[in-house]
Amino acid sequence: MGSNSKYWNHLTGLDAYVKGHDYNNVYPQISDVLGFSENATIDTVGVLGILMKNYCLLDRTLVTGVSKAPWMAKLDTGNVEYFDLPPHMNTKLSDRKISDKFIELMSEEAFDFVKEKKNIGILLSGGMDSRVVAGILRKLEQEDKFCGNITAITWGDVDSRDVIYSQRIAKKFCWEFTHIPITEETLYENISISGIRGAEYSPVHLHAMNEVSKLNSLDGILAGSYGDSIGRGEYSGLKANNLQPILDKHLNHFSFLLKSAQNNALDTLKKDVVAFRDRFPGRNEMSYRELEMQAHYMRRQLNSCMSVINEKIPLYQMFSSPSIVNFIWSLDTQCRSDNIYEEMLNKLPGDLLDIPWSRDGKRYNSKDAIREDDHSRLYHRYGDWLRNENREFVLQQIGNGNLQKLGIFNQRSLDFWSKNWRKDHRPKCDRLDEKMAWLASLSIFVGTYSIEGEKHKFKHTISDDLGLYKSAIYESVYFNAKKILNR
Repeated sequence: MGSNSKYWNHLTGLDAYVKGHDYNNVYPQISDVLGFSENATIDTVGVLGILMKNYCLLDRTLVTGVSKAPWMAKLDTGNVEYFDLPPHMNTKLSDRKISDKFIELMSEEAFDFVKEKKNIGILLSGGMDSRVVAGILRKLEQEDKFCGNITAITWGDVDSRDVIYSQRIAKKFCWEFTHIPITEETLYENISISGIRGAEYSPVHLHAMNEVSKLNSLDGILAGSYGDSIGRGEYSGLKANNLQPILDKHLNHFSFLLKSAQNNALDTLKKDVVAFRDRFPGRNEMSYRELEMQAHYMRRQLNSCMSVINEKIPLYQMFSSPSIVNFIWSLDTQCRSDNIYEEMLNKLPGDLLDIPWSRDGKRYNSKDAIREDDHSRLYHRYGDWLRNENREFVLQQIGNGNLQKLGIFNQRSLDFWSKNWRKDHRPKCDRLDEKMAWLASLSIFVGTYSIEGEKHKFKHTISDDLGLYKSAIYESVYFNAKKILNR
């Protein structure tokens, strides 16, 4: 079942694949499934999900009849046993009481993973989630509950805050420190890795995970990627009580998919979302929206990328245990604030609040704090590398015929954006950059496994020309708005 089958009832679930509804056979990678398949067909619904959200939704893949193992479910002798998730409540507790309980539960969670291991790695950045995990791990050391070796692992530009701050934390705790650079070559490799693994997410989210998976001296790795969403109730900058429904915004801005294919797939995607909500009846709207973010965004983008590591080295996502989710979701959303982390770090060893937060270079959760150094927040230049060093490779993949044979893409849009993709040196990826990188991965996936198009033939109409025209205007407005804001 794989190294994470012990944690079926955790938010991460089982990261594996099934064909049809045959739960007797579970495959760790999609290549294992497709090795036994003939005439694999593209799932346009899965494609639309990525064009809209940058990740597949719920259990879909990009192949018809192949899905992820059901989320929050145990597969035992071919049967599916669904786990329920705790309801969202509105209990109000003080920051002190919340932090005490949180530390207690996280200590139990970490100990359960490390107790029989000798060499542990921790994915450490300059952010707060991994810093809390570091404090918990150090606490277990001081209590002699873990007496093995610890290696702090970070990646990115050597002069970035993430690398510098994580190194300071490792030095405080006398841990080994492993730094993995990220370069244009890393991104080039990740485009292929994403394609071979199913093209279910953009390659820009793989970072140095493939290199981490090669650290064969480790018995296990702890990660804190679920911390923002659980501990502080924040998803990509939005608080849990401000989330929108998962399909609220239609992000197929660049008109890559033919409108007839898009409309057909969107109807099915909406039914998928309704069916998912039906699994958890009687909840309020805020609860459904957070469940959607966990099941779709956290599981299908973040955790799917992390599986690159987990397949080689057991990786555990802290903040995901049933006891922690029960406790945190019992709290009023206003209690899930930055104050909790501040309280926790004041109680955990290492005086880690003395090291600035990589997000702004200032002391965490201090309104009057000033920036303490001039280190960069950027730990990579994915946008620059895509538009320049990797440009030819990306365009070659998009234009080699693999996407065209599927019969679902707007050829004029593929041609237009291949010619009009801006060639500049902005370091960050924008939405078009990320889509171009993913299309290259999709092409590799289609070519590697001989994926075929749907039997239904979608036709190009005037709506597709109009969509391309609108998308060109959108991209220009978006680019110029970002340019003004970044001055």
